[in-house]
Amino acid sequence: MSRSLRSRNRLGFTLIELLVVIAILAVLIGLLLPAVQKVREAANRLKCANNLKQLGLAMHNYHDTRNMFPPAYINKGRYVPYRFNDTHGWAPFLLPYIEKQALSNLYRWGFPQYTPENQPVVAHQLPIFQCPSTPEQDRYMTTGPFAAFGTKGACGDYTIALGVDPVLAQLHWVDTVGNCRGALTNTPTPALGLSPNPAGTRITDIMDGTSTTILITEDAGRPRLWQAGKEGPNNALEGGPWDHFKGPIILQGSSSNGLTKPGQCALNCNNDQEVYAFHTGGANAVFVDGSVHFLKFGMDIRIMAALITRAGLEVVPDSDF
Repeated sequence: MSRSLRSRNRLGFTLIELLVVIAILAVLIGLLLPAVQKVREAANRLKCANNLKQLGLAMHNYHDTRNMFPPAYINKGRYVPYRFNDTHGWAPFLLPYIEKQALSNLYRWGFPQYTPENQPVVAHQLPIFQCPSTPEQDRYMTTGPFAAFGTKGACGDYTIALGVDPVLAQLHWVDTVGNCRGALTNTPTPALGLSPNPAGTRITDIMDGTSTTILITEDAGRPRLWQAGKEGPNNALEGGPWDHFKGPIILQGSSSNGLTKPGQCALNCNNDQEVYAFHTGGANAVFVDGSVHFLKFGMDIRIMAALITRAGLEVVPDSDF
């Protein structure tokens, strides 16, 4: 047999060589995937932080125009034909300041947010209110008052904090403070009744310092319940829509597995009116001074409580968050 014929017969791979190549490729892919996922999450976290930065700027532009921040929510009492409160959250006040003037023009302040009159706005998905790390994007809430009207509310992942539940001080898990209200809150905490004062707060009301008081943070994934990364039932929680007066956080904390409240886990353990995100190691927050910080998982709940209150007169070192 000629040398050229033998060479042609040896072209190609044997089965063993093919299996070795496949094994090498599998190892390389296995090494590459975590890196790709890490880069993707880093990009998502950066996008989330930018969303909060833009919302923080909108808050300040509103303050510059009105000489106050928007209220945490307004509740004007009963709307007789429907027997639902005329309730509106903080987010609709910002629409003109996030380049959504057209939506703002459509918003009907004389009707509850759940009614058909406000569907063109409330059912509109706004990416600036959505964190890309959240597993379910473009979610809707269809239960509660929305179900009564046959309407739906487009959901978001960011909210403000009404304040700290006094039960934490009674349990000696946080320091006893005379004022446990959040940055935008003019009513006592928990502020779930009729609001006697729909006016917003001013920067001068932030007595704890603008650089150590949270303005907006993450409470992602609602209306689905999430407990320490585990997916729970959908439409289990209120406050999912970006325009919802029951959206704000009232800090209680939870157990480390997220199953019970109150507890000493300050974030990423339960998304039922608690700080919660799908980022590895923590959650984003924009502070009253406009700076965005990454709140670290495992933070002492005393520190979280101090960051939420606007006039608790606590001293919080920058190294603690």
